[in-house]
Amino acid sequence: MVILRQRLLLVAGWIAAAIGAGLVASAAVAVAGGQVLDRPLRPFTAAEVASLPVVEVETPDVVEPHASGGLEPIGDSTQGSDDVRDPNESASTGGSTTAPLSPPPPIDPINAQPLSIVRTSTVDGGTASFAFFNGEFLFLWAAPQAGYIVTTHEVEDGYIRVEFTSTLAVWVLTAHMDAGEIVIEVSNEPIL
Repeated sequence: MVILRQRLLLVAGWIAAAIGAGLVASAAVAVAGGQVLDRPLRPFTAAEVASLPVVEVETPDVVEPHASGGLEPIGDSTQGSDDVRDPNESASTGGSTTAPLSPPPPIDPINAQPLSIVRTSTVDGGTASFAFFNGEFLFLWAAPQAGYIVTTHEVEDGYIRVEFTSTLAVWVLTAHMDAGEIVIEVSNEPIL
């Protein structure tokens, strides 16, 4: 009898919770002003977009530092579209002519950027990436797998050692340059 009463109270509780959730949802729709059931907005046609006013944006008087550094203002003031579209013209034909794209300038072999080499290696413990750029051998990043931690050591000039350690083992990546290539050696060492 007690078990039957508990089950009946459980079912009654679920019904009360469902009714309460429905009341809360209908109150939220009422607060939103019924906008939940409105039909979606119609997108603008090309003619409507072309008729929108365009505001000229000027360069600010105060020069703030950019995220990439430097204080130089970038470019001139931005102008709106100067295209005047014929209303009889279809939206798909455009209405403005653009100059053909010019080919990119040729690469200057004297001032060209040096070749860079990037190598990424993945083991059970994680992934590490190394690069050779401007004559320097660099460690870029390391991302351990779940349950591992990563430590980095520069063994000596030009050798970088990355260790992915868990409670069971250590995965070791040792990277260095050899004959213009990045060589990565992988080993799995037990925890002592």
